[in-house]
Amino acid sequence: MRRTTMSTSRLSRGLAVATVAAAFSGLLGIPAHAAEPPPGQGVPPAIPTAEPDVGSTTIPAATQREKFDAVNAIHVGEPTDDWLRLSDKNFVFRIYDKISIDKFPRTKAEASRVYGLTVPDASVFIRTGVHEFVQRDQDEQVLRDAEKQHRVTTRMKAIENAHIAPDPAMLDLTDRNFVFQVFSRATTGSKVKAGAATAYQGDAAVWKTFIEVTVLELAEQDDLAAIEKARQQGEEEAQRVERELKRRSAVAAIPATFQTVWLQAPDDVFIRELLRLPELAVPANIEIKDAADLASRSTDPAVWRTFVNTGLKEAADRGKARREREEDEANRRVVREIRTRAENGGVRPRLVAAADTALTGSRADVVAFLREGQYQVLNQSLQTVTPGVKGWYVHTGGGDAWITPGQAGTDGTKPLPYATWKVANGLADPLCYSFESVDRTGNYLRQQDFRVKLHGNDGTDAFKRDATWCPKRTGWGIALESKAQPGRVLRHIDAQLWVAQLGGGNWFDTERLFNEDSGWKVVAPNPEVSTPLMLGWYNDDQLRALAGNPKAAEVHDAGVRYRDFQNGRVYWGPETGARFVTGEVHTRYLALGGHKWLLPLTHQVTGNGSAKISLQQGVALYWTPATGAKLVMGAIRGKWDSLGAETGQLGFPTSDEYDIPGGRRSDFQNGWYITWNAADGEMKVLRRVVIPVG
Repeated sequence: MRRTTMSTSRLSRGLAVATVAAAFSGLLGIPAHAAEPPPGQGVPPAIPTAEPDVGSTTIPAATQREKFDAVNAIHVGEPTDDWLRLSDKNFVFRIYDKISIDKFPRTKAEASRVYGLTVPDASVFIRTGVHEFVQRDQDEQVLRDAEKQHRVTTRMKAIENAHIAPDPAMLDLTDRNFVFQVFSRATTGSKVKAGAATAYQGDAAVWKTFIEVTVLELAEQDDLAAIEKARQQGEEEAQRVERELKRRSAVAAIPATFQTVWLQAPDDVFIRELLRLPELAVPANIEIKDAADLASRSTDPAVWRTFVNTGLKEAADRGKARREREEDEANRRVVREIRTRAENGGVRPRLVAAADTALTGSRADVVAFLREGQYQVLNQSLQTVTPGVKGWYVHTGGGDAWITPGQAGTDGTKPLPYATWKVANGLADPLCYSFESVDRTGNYLRQQDFRVKLHGNDGTDAFKRDATWCPKRTGWGIALESKAQPGRVLRHIDAQLWVAQLGGGNWFDTERLFNEDSGWKVVAPNPEVSTPLMLGWYNDDQLRALAGNPKAAEVHDAGVRYRDFQNGRVYWGPETGARFVTGEVHTRYLALGGHKWLLPLTHQVTGNGSAKISLQQGVALYWTPATGAKLVMGAIRGKWDSLGAETGQLGFPTSDEYDIPGGRRSDFQNGWYITWNAADGEMKVLRRVVIPVG
């Protein structure tokens, strides 16, 4: 048998002969091209190339009924003719102008934003957006109330501790202006005044910290300085000043307005006066009230003095901690309710994950989720689960909807357009969902005569039903039942999307792969185009298990694709498909030229302390810790394979194939080697004989 010889230097320049691969592919069981899908699995259809029907994405102007409903939603009085006659843009401006910023701050801000956009955006806001943001504002009212109470309380404490005359107007100022007023009204030469001047030059975080923390610390330092100054006039004067400051600090902890008549009152009288304050009748101050009541019942002056000096503040701190715990637990209950609904629905996995993160976080994390986070994770994509067709996505820029992996071209990683959907509450049923295009605001996936399409929402009840989908879990993922066509679910077939029913009588109701085709995996938004490499990864369970998830962008180089994954690298070629390489084998493969030399024909197999992979043109790489990564190829590889390869008597190769006089040779474990004669193709399996000396 004649074969072509190769030296290591020639390997680095690439192999020029393809006959070896043809000769040995059958012998060694090496596929000559990418594998076909296993029998019974889905066969990919042609990738759709239809242009979007932009006309179908037109957003109709808001109807008078929709404007009537919008006015009622924002609580600004009757929807009179002067409202209803306005154009959609002017209507949105009037919402901004008339709506209460205290009750509906988010709706007001969104109306301002939308007014700066297009007329269709204004129509969408009137039709659905205003109701969505009104609901957000109403849901957030509890948070705003708590935030307002916290703001008032901390500012009152700041005012009282800084010995500034109470002014209700200061309670509603912005943080920056409040800091300025503290600077203006604080005692000249005090640390509070100097600290306020410094804080005023800072940013929002500095102002907030000054109001909640710094001003109290500086006021305490000013108090200590005042006591020390009074001590220079005598101990009696120092005790008088300290008593006054302690009482002012105690009242500030409630907080309440200090009364000058309390300055000369004995401690027990002062405590009884505190019990008459209306602030102590508020449930939020129950800890202070109970502590004051207990102290007032004592006959020990030391108990009264301790309560005034430290006990009231300690009780206030306990009350604050209790209120924070109660608020936090109430907020966490709401997060858990949101999470439960998202988990049960199955179409908002990012919302579930965000809720889980918030629940393991701080109070601030929970509030941030309720205020913003839950609305930032509603975008998702719908991916197919049919074997052989995995890695395709629901996609449309208008009109008919399809599934597609996208057009890879010669690029590496790039986004797939028109495949991301905002998972909104169902237009016709809040217990179900609607899928709004993030690329075309106000457009939803809907069924029309069983075909699934992307159309602009016209506000009719029929459209709302057509665009509402009720999820159900199946063994193949999430099935989406049409609200307009009960019993029919979203199904892909021949890349088209229909609402289908098993045995329904239409061509798209066929039994074959019905469950697989109507199951969906809800995945992250903004998916990449599924290149041939990624389609191989999606549809090869073994490859996914070997490689893990992608960790870098895909590279396209001279017709070959490769991408780094968690556990190694995947290479794809049109004749080989997607194949996995890792570790020492991959290091040696790169040293030999990588994909510019040969492509892998099989996934790398690792086990029992060794690794191996077959490459094009009859070449293979084998690795063990003792031998390193060595090449075996051509006729020598064929002979070695016939003897059991690495599991046979010869064991693993200990050298690459190399030139010898008249032929080629490869060395193996235990002293074995195989030679090939260039003249007649003769193969010899030999073993070195070691002759003892002596």
